[in-house]
Amino acid sequence: MITTGSRFWFALAGLCLFGAAVHFVTSGNDKYGSLVLVFGAAAALIPGIAAVVFRDGTVAATAGAGAGPTADIAATRLPAIWPALGALGAGVVVVGLAAGGALLYVGFGILAVTLVEWMVQSWAERSTADPGVNQALRNRIMYPIEFPALAALGVALVVISFSRVLLAVSKTGSTVVAIVVASAILAIATLLSARPRISSSLLTAVVVVGALALIGGGIVGAVAGEREFEAHGTEHENELPEEDHGEGAPPGAETPAEAGGHGG
Repeated sequence: MITTGSRFWFALAGLCLFGAAVHFVTSGNDKYGSLVLVFGAAAALIPGIAAVVFRDGTVAATAGAGAGPTADIAATRLPAIWPALGALGAGVVVVGLAAGGALLYVGFGILAVTLVEWMVQSWAERSTADPGVNQALRNRIMYPIEFPALAALGVALVVISFSRVLLAVSKTGSTVVAIVVASAILAIATLLSARPRISSSLLTAVVVVGALALIGGGIVGAVAGEREFEAHGTEHENELPEEDHGEGAPPGAETPAEAGGHGG
């Protein structure tokens, strides 16, 4: 059965295939652009097929005595961002195919995470008629995986972004940036220890603003590129040793060793 959610993905896949054919004909048999569009169609088919298999996370009501509980299960769907995340992964895959580099693997990783999360949530929604129990069941399975993965991803993102900033600015600027960031972290930690009952919304806002500033600085630093580093020891390696003409000897004068050689 073609569900409502899957129609969008199948339409997007058909549009990509049609665009690939048009591009191949009008661009003089350009294979690379057409291949990108074909892979875009394949990426759009993945969430479309998933929507058909899982029936958009709904369960059809059956007639008879079981219609009530089944309808209740259909009404207790958990909120899901996985369709949007799957679309983001498909877009990253298409960009990675066109530009090359690590974006292609990032897109495939996003699609894999989306598929697993979507499957587990769809299964949890059908477990019971109680949305609280369904949410707890889903969290019991996914939290041991999500928390370590998100922590590792956050640490890697902070380290990479901060390193891009330090490598983009000058040597003195990197020292100043490191001191300012360390001082800010120390000030925030001191404030939290002095006022443990600080508002959670204020703390969240501070963390979000700091993370966005750090990630934005990392993106700007990556675009600007690394500063030029001076190679140590090259100046002395290029210098040739001067000939010793003897201490105090005028330029052009023969050394005692040379004089003895002429005499022999």
